[in-house]
Amino acid sequence: MTKQHHDQPPEMSSVEHQWGEQPDDHFGYASEDERRAKRGLEDWEMVEQMSEHESNLSAWLRTAVGATMVGIVVFIMLAYGVYYFLMHFGSHFFNR
Repeated sequence: MTKQHHDQPPEMSSVEHQWGEQPDDHFGYASEDERRAKRGLEDWEMVEQMSEHESNLSAWLRTAVGATMVGIVVFIMLAYGVYYFLMHFGSHFFNR
């Protein structure tokens, strides 16, 4: 079995960019449009484009999840309540 010889990758320099700083080389692309088409938006660009009032979940989804959680809690409370009643008072209550 022979070993494959791979060329060493070129030495990469450290890149220090601050939040919101746009480098002059467009992150290695020819133009800003090419960078956005191939790479997409940077994190800080996405955050700046989001509305301050933009919510991650719509109101109807929050309402549906909240109602489901309340329903589950009420169901558990009623189920344990009926179980407790039947175990402690059921035979006396029904055998009158």
